[in-house]
Amino acid sequence: MKSTYPEFGGSRIKTRNLFQLTVVLLLTAFCAGVATCLGQGSLTPPGPPGPTMLTLSQLQARTPVDAVHTPGNANGEFAITNPGSYYLTTNIVGVSGKDGIDIYTNNVTLDLNGFSLWGVASGGYYQGVQVFPGCTNVTVQNGAIGGWSEHGIYSQGNNVTLEHLSVSENSYYGIVLVNVSTVRYCMTSANRYIGIAVLANGCLVADNTCSGDDWGNSSSDGGIIVEGNYNRIENNHVTGLGGGYGIGVETFAQCTNNIIVRNSVEGSGTSDYSFNSLQAVGPVITNTVSGIITNSNPWANFGF
Repeated sequence: MKSTYPEFGGSRIKTRNLFQLTVVLLLTAFCAGVATCLGQGSLTPPGPPGPTMLTLSQLQARTPVDAVHTPGNANGEFAITNPGSYYLTTNIVGVSGKDGIDIYTNNVTLDLNGFSLWGVASGGYYQGVQVFPGCTNVTVQNGAIGGWSEHGIYSQGNNVTLEHLSVSENSYYGIVLVNVSTVRYCMTSANRYIGIAVLANGCLVADNTCSGDDWGNSSSDGGIIVEGNYNRIENNHVTGLGGGYGIGVETFAQCTNNIIVRNSVEGSGTSDYSFNSLQAVGPVITNTVSGIITNSNPWANFGF
């Protein structure tokens, strides 16, 4: 059935559509006003981004050995006077009349970092590295030391560790130990009198190679010479000596109770080893024939 008032029905539909449109427009205007009232903050960037990674000094706090961080004094080209970890950044050539690096304090690690500390021909008696008396817990490692007018390393400290070093061509001794120390995985070569001199009690000298030391042909010197008590000399290899001993304990000093085991010496003949009955020594097997080792004792020392 058709509407009696068609014009009235059409007008009602138009009115409803107009109302809906009005509501939409009002809501849109209201939201726009709210957005305007709520600030969005400054559009200016706060600045460049900051670092997101740790620096090298934060990862491992170490100090370079140089004129700024370790200035020298009358005795040495460089001086370490504060505990900490130090490292070389380049090869160092000594200056006339001074040690290379002097260590005056406890709890120091000196990492040569693969570089060399080389001396110069000069008068007097100077060391590549000197650890002064009273210093404890010092480590020197990872590099080459040579060409000094006296000793490569002169260690007077306690609990000093020397490791992974090549010490060569020094005018007297390669390494000198005056107090309790450990020397391991080092090589000495072409030092004029002694490769490693143990003038202390209670040291460990192990897993080192000494080659061509004592080129001055001193009959009382050699590769490894001990003038102390209760030291352990183990698993070292000594070759190409001059007129002295491969491994020897000085008898005039009445040294006692040094343990000498599992070493090998080549090139000194009857002077491969020298010690008295006051030492604790593994069997000494010399003149091995045809490369055949005939003694199965695990503590034996060998000479060729």
